[in-house]
This record gives sequence, structure tokens and C-alpha cells, in this order.
Amino acid sequence: MNFKEQYFDVWSQAWQFHKRFADMKGTDKEWEAVINTSGEIVEKYKNKPGYEFLKDLILATLSELERRDKINRKEREKIG
Repeated sequence: MNFKEQYFDVWSQAWQFHKRFADMKGTDKEWEAVINTSGEIVEKYKNKPGYEFLKDLILATLSELERRDKINRKEREKIG
């Protein structure tokens, strides 16, 4: 796999993961799916080129999902 293919694949996996969960409501069931899915993605790349980079992208995405969840919770508290 050449550089372009390797990194496109890794970025694509992280993007699909982020896109899938970006609009979640933050329920326990959704967070369980986030954790399970992130683990499955990382495990799929274990011992393959781009593994460490993929882990970093997934961790960054998890941080972003958590940040957005906190913001959304605060907004819901204001409303209701």
C-alpha cells in the first residue's frame, strides 16, 4: 500500500466514525456504541501501517464527541 492509499484509508476510517456519531444525543446506549465502534476500528488496524496515527485520530474524535456532548447537555439544561 502506498502513502496515499494508506493515509486515505486511515483518514477515511476516522471520518466515517466521526460522521456516524457527530449528531448523537449522548445517551448511554450511544456512548456504548461509540466506545465499541472505536475499539473495533483500532483493533482492525493493529499491527498494520498507520495504526498509531489511526489511534490518535480516533482519540481526537472521541475528545471532540465528548466536548460536543458537554456543550449539548448544557444547552439542554438551559432549555428544560
